[in-house]
Amino acid sequence: MNTIFFSVLAIFSLFVFMNLGKIKASKKQTDRDDRINRFGSKKARGGQKKTHSTIIEGESEVIDDEDKK
Repeated sequence: MNTIFFSVLAIFSLFVFMNLGKIKASKKQTDRDDRINRFGSKKARGGQKKTHSTIIEGESEVIDDEDKK
């Protein structure tokens, strides 16, 4: 009896998961200026060139534990 119940529950969960996977983000979420550039593309959506980069260039420095003493 438990096997049947959990099988039906698993099938129902997969059905709900697959249907909710079709829901997409709104235009307000996808078309914003401060969106993270995950793929390294130099062009914004619509073929326009980006005006500013979302990556901040800078220097790094090593902090030793001996300096804290």
